[in-house]
Amino acid sequence: MIDALARARTLRDRDRYLLLGAAAALYLLSVPFVSGDMRVHLIPWTRYLVEHGRFAALADRFADYTPAYLYLLALASNAVAVFGPSGVIKLLSILGTLFGALTVRMVLAGCVPARAAANGALLTLLLPTMIGNGPVWGQCDALYGGCVLLAVAGFMRDRPAAAMAAVGLAIAFKLQGVFIAPLVLAMLLSRRAPLWTVLIPPLVYAAAMVPAWLAGRPAQDLASIYLSQGQSYHDLARSVPNIWQILRALVTIPYEAGVIVGLLAAATAVVWLAWRARRHLDAPVDVLLVALTGAVLLPYLLPKMHNRYFFTADLLAFAYAFVRPTKRTVWIAVLVQLGSLLSYLTFLIHLTGGAFVGAFAMSAALVLVLREFRARVTSADHVPSS
Repeated sequence: MIDALARARTLRDRDRYLLLGAAAALYLLSVPFVSGDMRVHLIPWTRYLVEHGRFAALADRFADYTPAYLYLLALASNAVAVFGPSGVIKLLSILGTLFGALTVRMVLAGCVPARAAANGALLTLLLPTMIGNGPVWGQCDALYGGCVLLAVAGFMRDRPAAAMAAVGLAIAFKLQGVFIAPLVLAMLLSRRAPLWTVLIPPLVYAAAMVPAWLAGRPAQDLASIYLSQGQSYHDLARSVPNIWQILRALVTIPYEAGVIVGLLAAATAVVWLAWRARRHLDAPVDVLLVALTGAVLLPYLLPKMHNRYFFTADLLAFAYAFVRPTKRTVWIAVLVQLGSLLSYLTFLIHLTGGAFVGAFAMSAALVLVLREFRARVTSADHVPSS
């Protein structure tokens, strides 16, 4: 596998066309599949947008996603007459997947030559969870995930304002954008990001809400979307491959206590990781490692997570293994993919115990990620000063 990743950096044009053709074929084969989320949520939302005037419909609270995705869905819904509601949803998801691959290329380009970065982005299109999330499931996680990777690329290139704007856009799509918090805090602690840049993410989020507000949706409603989502169910784990999936199968944990413990553990992890990383952000690949560590650690510790919440970790783990191919990094990428995929299958094909088994795979991946992080930090600490 290590040799395969090394060879992938120098793919011939013929091989690139073959891989692109394979991705196109797999995506087209995935289009007819209609997931439960599409039937219950996404298709009715699309129809509501069409029936209520698209922009005018944004005034109504007909969906529990933030308006950022609904803007794109409203735009795509102009093609409903051609593709139908499910086809429009899949089209938007596939375009989002392509965007995610493009942002992977931008991250890789900060660490490897441009052609190698393009090859890595092409391989990203064939990751099992990349195919499963968008083309199969019809989900949009590549939109916020791609924005997170834009932020990583910005921090790599010492463009903190642009990176913070990308963080704000990621959160405007999905709250899971906060999984980049350890890297953001590390950049602030190291002064590589000026303190004033913390104002950028909330301003970008607010700007993303303006069209819906102009359409007539109350500002208070727009400001409390994520609070409302947090009250939608009371479950410490929903088919997610994290520690809470394991714990709830072994012991009975009161919901309120689990939420408090999980939030405290995640907050502690953010501060610890940022503090340890603050002096080790000079190399772009180490910026990538800090982002990866946070993307695995936070959804692993947090309660109330869903099965798709490791999506950013899926992309970052592959990118890190591509940039720094070793036995450990390859295993990290494989285990993160396996854990996520098993949790996907729990929902998509009702695979009994998929998320539970996936939680052990993700646990092993987390151990390896933390070892990789410790090894990099320790080796950097012991570099003799000139």
